[in-house]
Amino acid sequence: MDFEIQFKFAGRLLPGERILWTGQPGQGVIFTARDIPLTLFFLVWTGFPTFGVVSQGLKGNWAFPIFALPFLVVGTYMLVFRYFFDAWIRARTFYAIADRRVLIWRDAPGPWRSFMALDRSRIDVTEWAGSPERGTVYLADSAALGAGSFRTSGFQLQNTRPQFYAIAEPERVFNLLQQPVQGNLRPPAPATSGAGADLANPW
Repeated sequence: MDFEIQFKFAGRLLPGERILWTGQPGQGVIFTARDIPLTLFFLVWTGFPTFGVVSQGLKGNWAFPIFALPFLVVGTYMLVFRYFFDAWIRARTFYAIADRRVLIWRDAPGPWRSFMALDRSRIDVTEWAGSPERGTVYLADSAALGAGSFRTSGFQLQNTRPQFYAIAEPERVFNLLQQPVQGNLRPPAPATSGAGADLANPW
């Protein structure tokens, strides 16, 4: 367990809560099969304006290059710079499994800063995918999915379920999440009276 990452979550733990595991997404530029269709699309998107800019520029017609500039900027970003932006975001994303919650902390500036805390008693850990050395653990939380989805960066084409993306030893983390939850985040229900009160649902 990385104690530097653990320290980042210190002020976000509940009283008595303990961290069992910490990690981060894979670092550096990551290209997956899901990026292939988008890359092909933006190659065409960028290719036609580029050809037009060159051909019209050689003729001295600068009206078309000015018109095509937004397309070139968007295409260049989606083909090249989004991968570096995504790597920058992942370098500032941290994961933790506590005895009662799953925590995802994005320590980035401005609109990219976010924190997600999921009650482990309400999480269905559906699967892990990848190699034993590095892969992704997918989480399904009904409340979180109802409120919206969570992406690693908002630009990579990833599954939008809450997830531990491209982490080391995903199977070990998956097995840790299968263990019984320690503690209870929900307050007990009011006591009921009458017959069968001792069998009342505590939730």
